[in-house]
Amino acid sequence: SDETTALSPEDGPSRKSLEEIIGLGRYAVLAFSSMNIVILSTVSVIVFMVYAGSSPTLVSCGDEPFPVDQKLACKKLHDIRDSGSNCTLVLDYQFESVNVEFDHLCNDALKVKTSTTCQMVAILIGACVFGQISDLYGRKRTMLIALSGIAVGSLLVSQSKSFLHFFITRLIVGFFAGGTSGVHSVYIVEHCQRNHRMLISNIVTWSPNFALAPVIAFFANDWRTLSLYSTYINIAAIISLLLCYESPRFLIQKGRFESARRVLSQILSINGKASGVTMEDVDKMLAAEEQLHANVSKKNRYHYIDLFKNAELRKYTLIIGFGLSVTSLQSYGLMFNQESLSGSIFVNGFFFGIFRWVLNLIVGVLDVKWRGCTRKRVAAFMKTINFLCLVVISLLFYLDLNRQYTQVIRIAAIVVLVGVGPVFCTKFLTASELYPTGVRNIGGSFQSMSSRLGTIFGTTVFLLNPIHEALPYTILACLLLLDIFLFQRIVPETKGVELRDHFPVRK
Repeated sequence: SDETTALSPEDGPSRKSLEEIIGLGRYAVLAFSSMNIVILSTVSVIVFMVYAGSSPTLVSCGDEPFPVDQKLACKKLHDIRDSGSNCTLVLDYQFESVNVEFDHLCNDALKVKTSTTCQMVAILIGACVFGQISDLYGRKRTMLIALSGIAVGSLLVSQSKSFLHFFITRLIVGFFAGGTSGVHSVYIVEHCQRNHRMLISNIVTWSPNFALAPVIAFFANDWRTLSLYSTYINIAAIISLLLCYESPRFLIQKGRFESARRVLSQILSINGKASGVTMEDVDKMLAAEEQLHANVSKKNRYHYIDLFKNAELRKYTLIIGFGLSVTSLQSYGLMFNQESLSGSIFVNGFFFGIFRWVLNLIVGVLDVKWRGCTRKRVAAFMKTINFLCLVVISLLFYLDLNRQYTQVIRIAAIVVLVGVGPVFCTKFLTASELYPTGVRNIGGSFQSMSSRLGTIFGTTVFLLNPIHEALPYTILACLLLLDIFLFQRIVPETKGVELRDHFPVRK
């Protein structure tokens, strides 16, 4: 039979598993803290255009005020410029964006939104390239290369002399950001014990960094300084990652047992005697892994096509990928459209980040304390709430009640932005638990690319507003309903499963 399956060695009572050897001690704190800085690096790249691409409000041209309605204000600005008037333009803005500096106002702001879409495409390409590199050459090395690229690229962005210069350098930054976006989640999962995967994934996650990003943007106050801050963040991430080791699970899967032994020896040294693990435990585990490694397929180079050779794996890959695209479409569509919501973009961003992290922590604790808090139940509950919020927003726009209920729309949008947090964690974690080590990072990168695909369309979905302001929200609600059905119907529950190391083993 051409069908393959993945097996893990049986855990006997006298032998500790790799998860137990790594433990949840001092080294885990070091590794997870480092990953949090890496995540901040990625978040700082992705949300950069929320602030750097925000459109200012037209106030007046000289002593002549503009209408409050910005569509009418833009028309008046067009007429003034056509008349050859050289009056001084007065703008009101919360953040000095590239729109302000390079005079990309009104219709010209579309160039900035298009550049944002292109940057998201660059992130998708980077996730594809670096995902393959990571599964061939290691998680740590891949992240170090990507972080270095972001640091240098962000420095170049801050020195941009023109919008074209800005656009090209941001594409470079986006490409390298794709390298960190998929790899860090796999590195985290490969250092977690099975009972703590959800909790750790909800502590070391994007949400607290989404709350930190608007604070950094507020103090930066302009896009050049914000890009420079990104360089500093990436330098800190590089330093912290240099203190960590390559994933022992990756080394074992590659058959590099001596390297794995050295890394585990260092981890035990950092954890200290309190961990209760000895080098004898390490040697027993490695001996069993080496024996199993000798019996499995000698193929140790896997590619994206391997995700689709097995019927079950192909099905799960496509369904989870679709779900992540839909989740990103909601998250980034609303995030990049924050300027249309009432209130400060900094306050909105801070609160949705904080609330999202609190919700993630609640889900993480429930996962440990309550066996009934499964991956699929969490996803179904949160997605149902998000669906209802999107329906409410759509109805308010369809009934032309949006001006009377601006606060309702704002709160519903923030609820959706908060609710996608546990959905992201659940889906990425489910994917990591389904994939064997040999293709786990490629699988994670594919899912990261799927998420980035949603991000790309998230930057453009609200361009449908001129057709009808309710249309973007209606599209999001319909796609979410389809995602709920497919994920709940087809993807299996993975809570508590052991990570599979070897792929493939012939039946």
